[in-house]
Amino acid sequence: MMKKFVEGPWLYRILALFLALLLFGYVNLDEINTTRQTNNNDTQMLATRTETVKVPLQINADTDRYFITGYPQKVKVKLSGPNALVTSAVNTLNFRVIGDLTKLGPGDHTVKLKQTGINKDIKVTIEPKEIKVHIEHKVTKQFPVQVNVKKENLAAGYSLGNPKLSQDVVEVSGAKSAVNAVSQVVATVDPDEGTKKDINEEVLLQAVDRNGKALNVLISPQTVNVKILVQMSKKTLPISLEKTGEKSGYSYSLSSTTDSVTVYGRQTALAKLTSLPVSVDLSSITSSTSKMVKVALPHNIYESTPSAIKVTITVTPDTTNTSATNTVEAPSESTAQTSSSAPVESSSSNSQSSSQSSSSESSKANTDVNQ
Repeated sequence: MMKKFVEGPWLYRILALFLALLLFGYVNLDEINTTRQTNNNDTQMLATRTETVKVPLQINADTDRYFITGYPQKVKVKLSGPNALVTSAVNTLNFRVIGDLTKLGPGDHTVKLKQTGINKDIKVTIEPKEIKVHIEHKVTKQFPVQVNVKKENLAAGYSLGNPKLSQDVVEVSGAKSAVNAVSQVVATVDPDEGTKKDINEEVLLQAVDRNGKALNVLISPQTVNVKILVQMSKKTLPISLEKTGEKSGYSYSLSSTTDSVTVYGRQTALAKLTSLPVSVDLSSITSSTSKMVKVALPHNIYESTPSAIKVTITVTPDTTNTSATNTVEAPSESTAQTSSSAPVESSSSNSQSSSQSSSSESSKANTDVNQ
């Protein structure tokens, strides 16, 4: 019986029916989900949505003649309406908020803001609803650019060369009262602490009054390129040769072909120097010679060029001391000669006397013989 059922057509008929039911259920379930999702989307599209966005404020005015101040750059816009329309408006921001000043002249004014480009089915609320503006005649003047560098950030002993600018003069435009109050246009350079490298920066310009307060004006161009050479502070000083350790009995004269040196160091230390002493030690010198002498550096002076100079030393015996010695010895030699010649003269006199006596005795003897 079971074999007949398996081999018969009923098994295949039942399987076919089961597969047909399964396929029917799958198809209908997909349609149900699709219908439900479509209904949800339709519900969302028809739902009300509220969004607040910030948009730029467009000012319509004769900006060639007038300079306007007092208005905000952006305003808040609250949008309420169908979800799809609000979403589109928020994503595209294809609407504008306008302050119309075209019919206004110089002075203070209150202007109501308007919007354009928003679908009429969306409720729009602008905040603020109106703005206050100040209108003045517009003027333009030229000013040189002043460079202000924070020197305290430089490394110790370093100073700045002359700034080189991409543009030395700029135009300042704005309300007549503001432009007339401009004292200078400044490019402020703020180097890193301990800077030793040259400065090469694009710097934003700022117009300030005599008290250093920034003014609301337009500067063209707004930035300039600033290049400044950073180097050690330096000063060229004459040298003065100073003798130390002179030996007695000698006279010294100093000279050098180098008459000045360049020293590098802190600006405050350099400002105090008018010359640079170079000390020459003569304690071991008794004859004319030349020697290299190192340049001693004062406090807060770090280098010198050259670092040593050649000094010619001329040595001569001190003649004043030698003459004094000879004057003392001369009387002693004269006295010695006088003392030794006295006995010689005495001996000669005695010899002469003795000869005369002998001659007298001989003459007397001859007389006696003749008698």
